[in-house]
Amino acid sequence: MSENEKTYWNAIEPTFEVVNIYDGPEKFLASIADLPRAMVIVYAAHFCLSEVHNGGLLQFFWNSTGVLAPEAIEGFVAIRMPEAAAAIDQACGMLGLPYPRDRHDRQTALLAATGRSDEEIDHIFKSSDSLYRAYVEVTRPLDFDTLDRTIWSLAASENGGFDQAANRFFEGQGLLP
Repeated sequence: MSENEKTYWNAIEPTFEVVNIYDGPEKFLASIADLPRAMVIVYAAHFCLSEVHNGGLLQFFWNSTGVLAPEAIEGFVAIRMPEAAAAIDQACGMLGLPYPRDRHDRQTALLAATGRSDEEIDHIFKSSDSLYRAYVEVTRPLDFDTLDRTIWSLAASENGGFDQAANRFFEGQGLLP
């Protein structure tokens, strides 16, 4: 891809400097209030997919990025990737309604969704040699691995794959730089 090629990435890249995912839901929502909705939802879908590719849904939900899950679902629907949207929505549904945008609330919901007792969770964390491996083990009952693989596959294939779908959507919205 050439630097001058018109892509959704070139359009959303400046958004990373504007959107605040790190300081809670209120600041996040305030930071996106003046941006074009199409820009926000594709940014969110892109960021969600990046997290899922890097560390799976567990990473997406555990990190600050989980704040934008509702916009990510909306983004996948907008770029005509409804199956990917449904997979993300299914995972979000495991955390309860309303979706917990606050990071601490989301982490608490993740642990509660596992069905494990506090004693089991404590034991796993105390006996693990890695914090990440402890989180993976604690959340194993949620079976994010299956959803991760589904999302990876859909990102490559549904509606021509994410990049092509996002490019077509942005072209149709007149948002390509």
